[in-house]
Amino acid sequence: MAYFLKKTKLKNRTYLAIYESFYSHEKKGTAHKCYKSLGSVETLTAGGMADPVAFFQSEVDSLNQAKKAGGTPKISAVSPLIYMGYFPLKSIMEKLKVKRYIDLFKLTSDFQFDLYELLSSLVYARSVNPCSKLRTFHEVLPSLFHPCNYSYDQLLDGLSFLGANYEKIVELFASQTNAVYSISTDKTYFDCTNFFFEIDREDGFRMKGPSKENRKDPIVGLGLLLDSNLVPVGMKMYPGNESEKPVLRKVVSQMKKQHNIDGRTIHVTKGSTARRTSLSQKRPGMATCSQNRSKCSLRKKKYGSCWIRASRKPGIKRGNCCTVISPVSTNFPMISCTKGR
Repeated sequence: MAYFLKKTKLKNRTYLAIYESFYSHEKKGTAHKCYKSLGSVETLTAGGMADPVAFFQSEVDSLNQAKKAGGTPKISAVSPLIYMGYFPLKSIMEKLKVKRYIDLFKLTSDFQFDLYELLSSLVYARSVNPCSKLRTFHEVLPSLFHPCNYSYDQLLDGLSFLGANYEKIVELFASQTNAVYSISTDKTYFDCTNFFFEIDREDGFRMKGPSKENRKDPIVGLGLLLDSNLVPVGMKMYPGNESEKPVLRKVVSQMKKQHNIDGRTIHVTKGSTARRTSLSQKRPGMATCSQNRSKCSLRKKKYGSCWIRASRKPGIKRGNCCTVISPVSTNFPMISCTKGR
């Protein structure tokens, strides 16, 4: 509600008063109360005031402005929420000491921003609130404890550069992880997945293919190699229209050679496609097992002088993903476990 100047004529005189309007719950509507009684115009004029109405009207305007300013909630446009859950990741990043190597990329680029700051802040933002890069820049990065000094256009330029050199970045992190924490590669795990993009046209890399989410958008395939402690040590991306069957052997061999891995690799996947994949990649020294006990070819099959036995986890019904491969020997460079229907 607001203040207003009320004029009342009584016995040939004009009386002035400042009234305040407010909402009355009893009347269920607007009501008024006297804020200040000012006296008559005639008395004020005789006292030397040239224009009492204009003078007190300006006072009413000042009261309204003060009330409007006081009623406005003083809330900052910046959210008080601060993300600090990424501190363990920040500690790991600092211990890996990858900044000095990331800074070397500046020699081949003319970026006006810190590439390591961009990479690390995106990793931190992804860990506390995964979302699109647009929302990340406008909603998540401003709420990190450590400020970020780059624009949205610079973010996109940096992502484009990191994407073009992702294999070097992954190899760098894997090498530093091995140097600081050590990587156990006597047994490694491998699996493939894909990601979709909300675009209409294919571009030679993002191609339409069998999506695991049954979408018709262009996709990109990704193969991930993990050590025995499930720490990522390698990654390979390939066009989405390529099946993982012909790519599987090539990707695994390339990543193991790149990271100097000699141990066996376990490929864990599921479905009838996975069984065809395993059979198509089968060669001496490779074993394949189906989840279905009646069709399992490795229940008690001998390869050379080594046995592989398949056992079921207790308490899991038949037909579910429950077969466990227990290799007795490490002579198999790759063991593929498929989860049947």
